[in-house]
Amino acid sequence: MIEIVPIKELNSEITVPGSKYVANRVLIAAGLAERTSIIKNIPENDDINVAMGALKQFGVGINKENNILEIRGTDGEIKNPTEEINVHDSGTLMRFIISFAALSQGEVKITGSKRIQQRPVGDLLKSLSDLGVNCKSLNKNCPPIVVEGGTFKGGITKIKGDVSSQFISSLLLISPYAEKDVEILIETDLVSKNYVDMTICIMKQFGVSVERQGYEKFIVKAGQKYSGKEFLIPADWSSANYFLAAAAIVPGTVKINNLDMESEQESGFADILAKMGCDIEKNISSIKVTGNSNLSGVEVDMSDMPDSVQTLAVVSCFAKGITRIKNIAHLRYKESDRINDTVKELQKLGIKAESKDNELIIEGGDLTAAVIDSHNDHRMAMSFALVGLKVSGIKIKNPECVNKSFPQFWDKLKEIDVEIKNV
Repeated sequence: MIEIVPIKELNSEITVPGSKYVANRVLIAAGLAERTSIIKNIPENDDINVAMGALKQFGVGINKENNILEIRGTDGEIKNPTEEINVHDSGTLMRFIISFAALSQGEVKITGSKRIQQRPVGDLLKSLSDLGVNCKSLNKNCPPIVVEGGTFKGGITKIKGDVSSQFISSLLLISPYAEKDVEILIETDLVSKNYVDMTICIMKQFGVSVERQGYEKFIVKAGQKYSGKEFLIPADWSSANYFLAAAAIVPGTVKINNLDMESEQESGFADILAKMGCDIEKNISSIKVTGNSNLSGVEVDMSDMPDSVQTLAVVSCFAKGITRIKNIAHLRYKESDRINDTVKELQKLGIKAESKDNELIIEGGDLTAAVIDSHNDHRMAMSFALVGLKVSGIKIKNPECVNKSFPQFWDKLKEIDVEIKNV
Protein backbone atom coordinates (compact mmCIF):
# COMPACT_ATOMS: atom_id res chain seq x y z
CA MET A 1 0.00 0.00 0.00
CA ILE A 2 1.19 3.52 -0.74
CA GLU A 3 0.26 7.00 0.45
CA ILE A 4 0.20 10.07 -1.79
CA VAL A 5 1.56 13.25 -0.23
CA PRO A 6 -0.27 16.45 -1.31
CA ILE A 7 1.57 19.08 -3.36
CA LYS A 8 1.10 22.84 -3.12
CA GLU A 9 1.92 23.78 -6.69
CA LEU A 10 2.20 22.15 -10.10
CA ASN A 11 3.94 23.40 -13.23
CA SER A 12 5.28 20.51 -15.27
CA GLU A 13 5.93 19.28 -18.81
CA ILE A 14 5.87 15.52 -19.44
CA THR A 15 5.45 12.76 -22.00
CA VAL A 16 3.41 9.57 -21.62
CA PRO A 17 3.87 6.08 -23.15
CA GLY A 18 2.47 4.92 -26.49
CA SER A 19 -1.19 4.01 -26.78
CA LYS A 20 -1.99 0.43 -25.83
CA TYR A 21 -5.27 0.75 -27.75
CA VAL A 22 -3.39 1.40 -30.98
CA ALA A 23 -0.69 -1.14 -30.13
CA ASN A 24 -3.19 -3.98 -29.58
CA ARG A 25 -4.71 -3.43 -33.01
CA VAL A 26 -1.37 -2.93 -34.75
CA LEU A 27 -0.06 -6.20 -33.29
CA ILE A 28 -2.94 -8.13 -34.87
CA ALA A 29 -2.61 -6.44 -38.28
CA ALA A 30 1.19 -6.77 -38.36
CA GLY A 31 0.98 -10.38 -37.19
CA LEU A 32 -1.30 -11.27 -40.11
CA ALA A 33 0.49 -9.13 -42.69
CA GLU A 34 2.68 -10.23 -45.53
CA ARG A 35 6.26 -9.03 -44.98
CA THR A 36 7.84 -7.53 -41.87
CA SER A 37 6.63 -4.53 -39.86
CA ILE A 38 8.69 -2.21 -37.68
CA ILE A 39 6.61 -0.81 -34.80
CA LYS A 40 8.08 2.13 -32.89
CA ASN A 41 7.14 3.52 -29.44
CA ILE A 42 5.48 0.28 -28.34
CA PRO A 43 4.23 0.75 -24.75
CA GLU A 44 5.81 -1.32 -22.01
CA ASN A 45 3.01 -2.84 -19.91
CA ASP A 46 1.56 -6.19 -18.89
CA ASP A 47 -1.25 -6.17 -21.47
CA ILE A 48 1.07 -5.63 -24.43
CA ASN A 49 3.61 -8.16 -23.16
CA VAL A 50 0.87 -10.78 -22.82
CA ALA A 51 -0.42 -9.93 -26.31
CA MET A 52 3.04 -10.42 -27.83
CA GLY A 53 3.38 -13.74 -26.03
CA ALA A 54 0.02 -14.93 -27.37
CA LEU A 55 0.90 -13.99 -30.94
CA LYS A 56 4.19 -15.86 -30.66
CA GLN A 57 2.18 -18.97 -29.73
CA PHE A 58 0.46 -18.63 -33.12
CA GLY A 59 3.82 -18.48 -34.91
CA VAL A 60 4.18 -14.71 -35.28
CA GLY A 61 7.86 -13.75 -35.16
CA ILE A 62 8.48 -10.85 -32.78
CA ASN A 63 11.82 -9.30 -31.83
CA LYS A 64 11.94 -6.43 -29.35
CA GLU A 65 14.74 -3.95 -28.75
CA ASN A 66 13.99 -1.12 -26.35
CA ASN A 67 10.53 0.09 -27.45
CA ILE A 68 10.86 -0.99 -31.09
CA LEU A 69 9.32 -4.20 -32.42
CA GLU A 70 10.19 -6.17 -35.54
CA ILE A 71 7.16 -8.30 -36.43
CA ARG A 72 7.48 -10.95 -39.14
CA GLY A 73 3.98 -11.34 -40.50
CA THR A 74 2.39 -14.71 -41.24
CA ASP A 75 0.52 -13.66 -44.41
CA GLY A 76 -2.64 -14.86 -42.71
CA GLU A 77 -1.33 -18.40 -42.19
CA ILE A 78 -0.95 -18.69 -38.44
CA LYS A 79 0.12 -21.85 -36.63
CA ASN A 80 -1.96 -23.79 -34.17
CA PRO A 81 -0.73 -23.21 -30.57
CA THR A 82 0.61 -26.25 -28.73
CA GLU A 83 -0.73 -24.94 -25.41
CA GLU A 84 -3.77 -22.95 -24.30
CA ILE A 85 -3.71 -19.16 -24.62
CA ASN A 86 -3.80 -17.36 -21.27
CA VAL A 87 -4.72 -13.67 -21.61
CA HIS A 88 -4.24 -13.10 -17.85
CA ASP A 89 -6.11 -9.82 -17.08
CA SER A 90 -6.32 -8.42 -20.61
CA GLY A 91 -9.93 -8.02 -21.73
CA THR A 92 -8.88 -6.51 -25.07
CA LEU A 93 -6.62 -9.45 -25.87
CA MET A 94 -9.32 -11.90 -24.83
CA ARG A 95 -11.76 -10.43 -27.34
CA PHE A 96 -9.21 -10.02 -30.13
CA ILE A 97 -7.52 -13.41 -29.78
CA ILE A 98 -10.82 -15.33 -29.80
CA SER A 99 -11.43 -14.15 -33.37
CA PHE A 100 -7.74 -14.42 -34.29
CA ALA A 101 -7.81 -18.11 -33.30
CA ALA A 102 -10.40 -18.75 -36.02
CA LEU A 103 -7.62 -18.33 -38.58
CA SER A 104 -5.53 -21.19 -37.15
CA GLN A 105 -5.89 -24.77 -38.33
CA GLY A 106 -6.90 -26.56 -35.16
CA GLU A 107 -8.56 -26.30 -31.77
CA VAL A 108 -7.50 -23.42 -29.52
CA LYS A 109 -8.42 -22.97 -25.86
CA ILE A 110 -8.40 -19.42 -24.48
CA THR A 111 -8.55 -18.65 -20.76
CA GLY A 112 -7.57 -15.91 -18.33
CA SER A 113 -7.72 -14.61 -14.78
CA LYS A 114 -10.65 -15.00 -12.40
CA ARG A 115 -12.00 -11.60 -13.45
CA ILE A 116 -11.62 -12.46 -17.15
CA GLN A 117 -13.68 -15.58 -16.54
CA GLN A 118 -16.51 -13.31 -15.34
CA ARG A 119 -16.54 -11.13 -18.48
CA PRO A 120 -19.15 -12.24 -21.05
CA VAL A 121 -18.28 -12.79 -24.71
CA GLY A 122 -21.48 -14.49 -25.82
CA ASP A 123 -22.32 -11.87 -28.46
CA LEU A 124 -18.89 -12.27 -30.05
CA LEU A 125 -19.19 -16.06 -30.10
CA LYS A 126 -22.61 -15.83 -31.72
CA SER A 127 -21.29 -13.59 -34.49
CA LEU A 128 -18.31 -15.85 -35.11
CA SER A 129 -20.72 -18.76 -35.33
CA ASP A 130 -22.82 -16.80 -37.85
CA LEU A 131 -19.65 -16.44 -39.92
CA GLY A 132 -18.96 -20.18 -39.89
CA VAL A 133 -16.59 -20.47 -36.93
CA ASN A 134 -17.07 -23.38 -34.55
CA CYS A 135 -16.60 -21.92 -31.06
CA LYS A 136 -18.04 -22.36 -27.60
CA SER A 137 -17.78 -21.17 -24.01
CA LEU A 138 -16.94 -23.61 -21.24
CA ASN A 139 -18.31 -21.17 -18.66
CA LYS A 140 -21.76 -19.74 -19.43
CA ASN A 141 -20.72 -17.34 -22.24
CA CYS A 142 -17.51 -16.37 -20.41
CA PRO A 143 -13.97 -17.75 -20.78
CA PRO A 144 -12.55 -20.33 -21.04
CA ILE A 145 -13.40 -20.42 -24.76
CA VAL A 146 -12.67 -23.13 -27.31
CA VAL A 147 -12.30 -22.10 -30.96
CA GLU A 148 -11.92 -24.53 -33.84
CA GLY A 149 -9.71 -22.82 -36.38
CA GLY A 150 -9.98 -23.13 -40.14
CA THR A 151 -13.74 -22.61 -40.20
CA PHE A 152 -13.96 -18.87 -40.98
CA LYS A 153 -16.33 -18.79 -43.95
CA GLY A 154 -17.58 -15.19 -43.82
CA GLY A 155 -21.07 -13.95 -44.59
CA ILE A 156 -23.46 -11.77 -42.61
CA THR A 157 -23.83 -11.34 -38.86
CA LYS A 158 -25.84 -9.10 -36.57
CA ILE A 159 -24.40 -7.96 -33.25
CA LYS A 160 -25.37 -5.60 -30.44
CA GLY A 161 -23.35 -2.41 -30.28
CA ASP A 162 -24.03 -1.50 -26.66
CA VAL A 163 -22.05 -4.28 -24.92
CA SER A 164 -18.48 -3.81 -26.18
CA SER A 165 -17.15 -2.09 -29.28
CA GLN A 166 -14.18 -4.49 -29.05
CA PHE A 167 -16.43 -7.27 -30.33
CA ILE A 168 -16.86 -5.33 -33.56
CA SER A 169 -13.15 -4.46 -33.76
CA SER A 170 -12.27 -8.11 -33.17
CA LEU A 171 -14.46 -9.23 -36.07
CA LEU A 172 -13.22 -6.47 -38.37
CA LEU A 173 -9.54 -7.23 -37.81
CA ILE A 174 -9.78 -10.82 -39.07
CA SER A 175 -12.42 -10.24 -41.78
CA PRO A 176 -9.98 -9.82 -44.72
CA TYR A 177 -9.05 -13.50 -44.31
CA ALA A 178 -12.57 -14.96 -44.56
CA GLU A 179 -13.42 -17.14 -47.55
CA LYS A 180 -16.07 -14.63 -48.64
CA ASP A 181 -17.08 -11.06 -47.81
CA VAL A 182 -17.99 -10.22 -44.21
CA GLU A 183 -20.93 -7.95 -43.43
CA ILE A 184 -21.45 -6.80 -39.83
CA LEU A 185 -24.80 -5.25 -38.94
CA ILE A 186 -25.02 -3.31 -35.66
CA GLU A 187 -28.38 -3.83 -33.98
CA THR A 188 -28.20 -1.18 -31.22
CA ASP A 189 -26.44 2.14 -30.76
CA LEU A 190 -22.70 1.55 -30.77
CA VAL A 191 -20.72 2.51 -27.66
CA SER A 192 -17.09 3.68 -27.87
CA LYS A 193 -17.46 4.59 -31.53
CA ASN A 194 -14.02 6.19 -31.59
CA TYR A 195 -12.41 2.83 -30.98
CA VAL A 196 -14.10 1.24 -34.00
CA ASP A 197 -12.96 4.24 -36.04
CA MET A 198 -9.43 3.61 -34.76
CA THR A 199 -9.61 -0.04 -35.83
CA ILE A 200 -10.77 0.87 -39.34
CA CYS A 201 -8.07 3.55 -39.62
CA ILE A 202 -5.32 1.10 -38.63
CA MET A 203 -6.66 -1.53 -41.04
CA LYS A 204 -6.48 1.07 -43.83
CA GLN A 205 -2.91 1.99 -42.92
CA PHE A 206 -1.97 -1.69 -43.25
CA GLY A 207 -3.69 -1.94 -46.64
CA VAL A 208 -7.25 -3.16 -45.93
CA SER A 209 -10.34 -1.08 -46.69
CA VAL A 210 -13.67 -1.27 -44.86
CA GLU A 211 -16.92 -0.13 -46.45
CA ARG A 212 -19.41 1.32 -44.00
CA GLN A 213 -22.76 2.94 -43.49
CA GLY A 214 -22.10 5.11 -40.45
CA TYR A 215 -22.04 2.88 -37.41
CA GLU A 216 -24.83 0.60 -38.63
CA LYS A 217 -23.10 -1.59 -41.21
CA PHE A 218 -19.50 -2.58 -41.95
CA ILE A 219 -18.41 -4.61 -44.98
CA VAL A 220 -14.95 -6.13 -45.52
CA LYS A 221 -14.33 -7.59 -48.97
CA ALA A 222 -12.60 -10.96 -49.06
CA GLY A 223 -9.20 -11.37 -50.70
CA GLN A 224 -7.58 -8.35 -49.07
CA LYS A 225 -4.30 -8.62 -47.15
CA TYR A 226 -2.45 -6.57 -44.59
CA SER A 227 0.97 -5.39 -45.75
CA GLY A 228 3.89 -4.96 -43.38
CA LYS A 229 5.01 -1.39 -42.77
CA GLU A 230 6.79 0.96 -40.38
CA PHE A 231 4.38 2.36 -37.79
CA LEU A 232 4.81 4.86 -34.96
CA ILE A 233 2.50 4.32 -31.96
CA PRO A 234 1.17 7.73 -30.79
CA ALA A 235 1.15 8.71 -27.11
CA ASP A 236 -1.74 7.37 -25.05
CA TRP A 237 -4.52 9.89 -24.38
CA SER A 238 -6.06 8.04 -21.44
CA SER A 239 -2.65 8.09 -19.71
CA ALA A 240 -2.25 11.77 -20.52
CA ASN A 241 -5.64 12.54 -19.00
CA TYR A 242 -4.51 11.64 -15.49
CA PHE A 243 -1.99 14.46 -15.59
CA LEU A 244 -4.41 16.91 -17.21
CA ALA A 245 -6.76 16.06 -14.35
CA ALA A 246 -3.95 16.71 -11.89
CA ALA A 247 -3.67 20.26 -13.23
CA ALA A 248 -7.40 20.75 -12.64
CA ILE A 249 -7.27 19.38 -9.09
CA VAL A 250 -4.16 21.01 -7.56
CA PRO A 251 -4.71 23.47 -9.40
CA GLY A 252 -1.67 24.05 -11.57
CA THR A 253 -0.37 23.71 -15.11
CA VAL A 254 0.63 20.57 -17.03
CA LYS A 255 1.87 20.37 -20.62
CA ILE A 256 1.99 16.99 -22.38
CA ASN A 257 4.00 16.49 -25.56
CA ASN A 258 4.10 14.00 -28.46
CA LEU A 259 0.30 13.60 -28.70
CA ASP A 260 -1.72 12.87 -31.83
CA MET A 261 -3.98 15.90 -31.74
CA GLU A 262 -6.14 14.52 -34.56
CA SER A 263 -6.98 11.37 -32.60
CA GLU A 264 -10.42 11.13 -31.05
CA GLN A 265 -9.31 8.38 -28.64
CA GLU A 266 -10.15 9.81 -25.18
CA SER A 267 -8.86 13.20 -26.40
CA GLY A 268 -12.18 14.93 -25.64
CA PHE A 269 -11.38 14.83 -21.93
CA ALA A 270 -9.55 18.16 -22.12
CA ASP A 271 -12.67 19.77 -23.59
CA ILE A 272 -14.65 18.55 -20.57
CA LEU A 273 -12.07 20.13 -18.28
CA ALA A 274 -12.55 23.37 -20.22
CA LYS A 275 -16.30 23.22 -19.54
CA MET A 276 -15.51 22.78 -15.86
CA GLY A 277 -13.43 25.97 -15.87
CA CYS A 278 -9.88 25.02 -16.89
CA ASP A 279 -7.84 26.89 -19.46
CA ILE A 280 -6.80 24.72 -22.42
CA GLU A 281 -4.08 25.42 -24.97
CA LYS A 282 -3.68 23.03 -27.90
CA ASN A 283 -0.76 22.97 -30.34
CA ILE A 284 0.30 20.70 -33.21
CA SER A 285 1.48 17.84 -30.96
CA SER A 286 0.93 19.04 -27.39
CA ILE A 287 -1.70 20.22 -24.96
CA LYS A 288 -1.46 22.42 -21.87
CA VAL A 289 -4.09 22.55 -19.12
CA THR A 290 -4.23 25.14 -16.35
CA GLY A 291 -6.72 24.51 -13.58
CA ASN A 292 -8.41 26.86 -11.14
CA SER A 293 -9.98 26.59 -7.71
CA ASN A 294 -13.53 27.20 -8.93
CA LEU A 295 -14.40 24.18 -11.03
CA SER A 296 -18.05 23.59 -11.94
CA GLY A 297 -19.92 20.31 -12.27
CA VAL A 298 -20.91 19.16 -15.77
CA GLU A 299 -23.30 16.78 -17.48
CA VAL A 300 -21.49 14.74 -20.11
CA ASP A 301 -21.96 11.66 -22.30
CA MET A 302 -18.87 9.47 -21.80
CA SER A 303 -19.89 6.53 -23.98
CA ASP A 304 -16.94 7.24 -26.30
CA MET A 305 -14.42 7.91 -23.51
CA PRO A 306 -14.88 4.88 -21.23
CA ASP A 307 -11.33 4.81 -19.89
CA SER A 308 -11.48 8.40 -18.63
CA VAL A 309 -14.72 8.03 -16.67
CA GLN A 310 -13.03 7.38 -13.32
CA THR A 311 -10.60 10.22 -13.99
CA LEU A 312 -13.51 12.62 -14.48
CA ALA A 313 -15.29 11.19 -11.44
CA VAL A 314 -12.32 12.15 -9.28
CA VAL A 315 -12.07 15.67 -10.75
CA SER A 316 -15.80 16.06 -10.06
CA CYS A 317 -15.15 15.72 -6.33
CA PHE A 318 -13.39 19.11 -6.44
CA ALA A 319 -16.07 20.87 -8.50
CA LYS A 320 -19.02 22.87 -7.22
CA GLY A 321 -22.38 21.32 -7.89
CA ILE A 322 -23.37 18.02 -9.45
CA THR A 323 -21.64 16.13 -12.24
CA ARG A 324 -23.56 13.54 -14.27
CA ILE A 325 -21.51 11.05 -16.28
CA LYS A 326 -23.91 9.39 -18.71
CA ASN A 327 -24.17 6.36 -21.03
CA ILE A 328 -21.58 4.19 -19.29
CA ALA A 329 -23.51 0.97 -18.58
CA HIS A 330 -20.86 -1.06 -20.42
CA LEU A 331 -18.31 -0.16 -17.71
CA ARG A 332 -19.78 -2.76 -15.36
CA TYR A 333 -17.79 -5.42 -17.23
CA LYS A 334 -14.30 -3.94 -17.11
CA GLU A 335 -11.43 -4.87 -14.75
CA SER A 336 -13.85 -3.96 -11.98
CA ASP A 337 -17.48 -2.86 -11.95
CA ARG A 338 -16.39 0.67 -12.80
CA ILE A 339 -19.76 2.15 -11.90
CA ASN A 340 -20.64 0.66 -8.52
CA ASP A 341 -17.06 0.18 -7.33
CA THR A 342 -16.25 3.80 -8.19
CA VAL A 343 -19.26 4.93 -6.16
CA LYS A 344 -18.05 2.90 -3.16
CA GLU A 345 -14.61 4.52 -3.23
CA LEU A 346 -16.02 8.04 -3.70
CA GLN A 347 -18.28 7.54 -0.69
CA LYS A 348 -15.24 6.59 1.41
CA LEU A 349 -13.93 10.09 0.67
CA GLY A 350 -17.10 11.65 2.07
CA ILE A 351 -18.48 12.47 -1.37
CA LYS A 352 -22.14 12.06 -2.26
CA ALA A 353 -22.18 9.69 -5.20
CA GLU A 354 -24.67 7.25 -6.67
CA SER A 355 -25.18 5.09 -9.71
CA LYS A 356 -28.48 5.33 -11.56
CA ASP A 357 -29.30 3.27 -14.62
CA ASN A 358 -26.28 3.91 -16.85
CA GLU A 359 -24.83 6.99 -15.19
CA LEU A 360 -22.76 8.23 -12.28
CA ILE A 361 -24.01 11.18 -10.24
CA ILE A 362 -21.40 12.97 -8.14
CA GLU A 363 -21.73 16.04 -5.94
CA GLY A 364 -18.52 17.91 -5.18
CA GLY A 365 -17.73 18.61 -1.54
CA ASP A 366 -15.24 18.35 1.29
CA LEU A 367 -13.05 15.26 1.07
CA THR A 368 -11.58 13.19 3.91
CA ALA A 369 -8.66 10.78 4.20
CA ALA A 370 -9.38 7.23 3.05
CA VAL A 371 -7.84 3.90 2.14
CA ILE A 372 -8.81 3.25 -1.47
CA ASP A 373 -9.39 -0.30 -2.69
CA SER A 374 -8.14 -0.44 -6.27
CA HIS A 375 -10.28 -3.55 -6.93
CA ASN A 376 -7.25 -4.77 -8.91
CA ASP A 377 -8.25 -2.14 -11.50
CA HIS A 378 -5.38 -0.07 -12.87
CA ARG A 379 -7.64 2.87 -13.70
CA MET A 380 -9.17 2.89 -10.23
CA ALA A 381 -5.70 3.11 -8.66
CA MET A 382 -4.43 5.86 -10.95
CA SER A 383 -7.58 7.97 -10.83
CA PHE A 384 -7.97 7.93 -7.05
CA ALA A 385 -4.27 8.61 -6.53
CA LEU A 386 -5.01 12.07 -7.95
CA VAL A 387 -7.14 12.85 -4.89
CA GLY A 388 -3.96 12.59 -2.84
CA LEU A 389 -2.45 15.54 -4.69
CA LYS A 390 -4.88 17.76 -2.76
CA VAL A 391 -6.09 15.73 0.23
CA SER A 392 -3.91 14.31 3.01
CA GLY A 393 -4.13 10.68 4.04
CA ILE A 394 -5.02 9.08 0.68
CA LYS A 395 -3.71 5.52 0.58
CA ILE A 396 -3.96 3.13 -2.38
CA LYS A 397 -4.14 -0.64 -1.96
CA ASN A 398 -2.45 -2.87 -4.55
CA PRO A 399 -0.69 -0.05 -6.44
CA GLU A 400 1.08 -2.66 -8.59
CA CYS A 401 -2.11 -3.16 -10.60
CA VAL A 402 -1.10 -0.15 -12.74
CA ASN A 403 1.40 -2.48 -14.46
CA LYS A 404 -1.47 -3.63 -16.64
CA SER A 405 -1.41 -0.45 -18.72
CA PHE A 406 0.96 2.17 -17.26
CA PRO A 407 3.71 0.72 -15.03
CA GLN A 408 5.58 4.04 -15.18
CA PHE A 409 2.65 5.91 -13.59
CA TRP A 410 4.11 6.24 -10.09
CA ASP A 411 7.46 7.36 -11.52
CA LYS A 412 5.64 9.92 -13.66
CA LEU A 413 3.95 11.29 -10.53
CA LYS A 414 7.38 11.65 -8.97
CA GLU A 415 8.48 13.58 -12.10
CA ILE A 416 5.90 16.24 -11.20
CA ASP A 417 7.34 16.36 -7.66
CA VAL A 418 4.81 14.13 -5.93
CA GLU A 419 6.09 12.22 -2.89
CA ILE A 420 4.87 8.65 -2.58
CA LYS A 421 5.29 6.75 0.69
CA ASN A 422 5.22 3.01 1.23
CA VAL A 423 2.94 2.31 4.20
